[in-house]
Amino acid sequence: MKIKHVAWFVALMSSSTLFALDGLDWEAGSRLTVGNGTNAPFLTTANAYDRYSFDPTALNTWGSVHKRTDTSKRIDVGFGLELDAQAGFRHSNDRLFDGEMYGLVKAIGFQLFAGRMRSVYGNQDPLLSSGGMIWSQNARPMHRIGLESDGYIPVPFTKGWVEVMGGLTHGWFEKETLTKHTLLHHKYAHIRIGGSGMFRLNYGLQHTAQWAGSSERYGVVEPSFSNYKRIFLGKSGDETAPLTDQINTLGNHMISKMVGLDLQLPTLKLGLYWQNLSEDPPVLRMDQAYNVEDGLWGLSMRFPKNNWLSAVVLEYLCTTDRSGPWHDLDGVIYGGSDGYYSNSVYPNGWTHQGMTLGNPWITSPRYNEDGRISIKNNGVQLAYLSALGRIGKTNYRLTMAESRNFGLTTLVKVEPKKQFSYSLLLDHPVKKWGPRWFMQLGLAGDIGEQYGNQHALTLGLTYKR
Repeated sequence: MKIKHVAWFVALMSSSTLFALDGLDWEAGSRLTVGNGTNAPFLTTANAYDRYSFDPTALNTWGSVHKRTDTSKRIDVGFGLELDAQAGFRHSNDRLFDGEMYGLVKAIGFQLFAGRMRSVYGNQDPLLSSGGMIWSQNARPMHRIGLESDGYIPVPFTKGWVEVMGGLTHGWFEKETLTKHTLLHHKYAHIRIGGSGMFRLNYGLQHTAQWAGSSERYGVVEPSFSNYKRIFLGKSGDETAPLTDQINTLGNHMISKMVGLDLQLPTLKLGLYWQNLSEDPPVLRMDQAYNVEDGLWGLSMRFPKNNWLSAVVLEYLCTTDRSGPWHDLDGVIYGGSDGYYSNSVYPNGWTHQGMTLGNPWITSPRYNEDGRISIKNNGVQLAYLSALGRIGKTNYRLTMAESRNFGLTTLVKVEPKKQFSYSLLLDHPVKKWGPRWFMQLGLAGDIGEQYGNQHALTLGLTYKR
């Protein structure tokens, strides 16, 4: 039985008791998009966990129920289930799927989870960012199991001034992968210094790898324990691995280091962050990396006592240096021409079901008009702004982004495809229906060569409990 059939079964069995149970958050919503162009505007689909259709005119509906863990309890359980449906009016891309389906157990500062669970990793702004270098909110969650700390945990004998956070997960890539039965390895560790003081400094590292699987071209890489140890430690493959994985490391590895500084004042919470990306050894200190010009730089500002403008994020993304233009030349290995999110053994690259797992401005394969499942645009320069606020009883979010898109190669001088994307979303309570009903109205569009020229109106209705 397919997992979406299981999701429907669970939803139907539990629907009669949802209204009676306490401690549940649940939501039902629908959004109609009406637009022109080939696809829906970029900002109507990016960083939405693949919930919304790419069709320029489409109806999207969803329903979810979550049982969150109680922070006051040392041991507690939680779960989440979301069902999503998409119906396009121009293209035959209707879909019905489970957007989330997971269970977790929390105990003494840690949580063990299994299933499809939405997660945000990295020190970028969790709400308004364009997306972290390794993880964003762009793709539908994959099936994973993992053990993670429940946020930051104070280090004993430091009086809360030193905190650590980390986790280890294992996952399964699904569908339309040329290398079948591909697995995910992901681990991360962060340290934060400053406690409840005015200044807090954080440093973190994430390591991900695609590994195992079978390929007509490269053969079979067994999901054995010995190969898992090689993946965990970033070692080369043995004689059974593809030649490229014997010369380099086994699997498709990415490492992101990040550093951030937070300032906390009564009227301002300010965060500065920088993330880089390494796909080739050696993995050097951030300021000494061969591709030091590439990465994500961000400024996050929160105004707790200001309603009309409560949060602003400014970001700059660059992935065009790539450690120089040459990987090898005349027998000398330079280690450049980094193919971010791409790999020969795993042609799908750092994507899941056609959507980029990292920063979505490295263009998802679902935009490929030729049907290819690999990333065709990973050289990007992006200036990005997103803001939140409330005017009267209406909440708004405004996002604007200007990108220059260079495609795949740095060996040839190319003129970038320029693109401007914008989105304004309004959210207003529907008083006469009760305090839990909200209506959304949005305007979004693209102007340029990478995603084309298109504009759309969105109209949504949501019930939250």
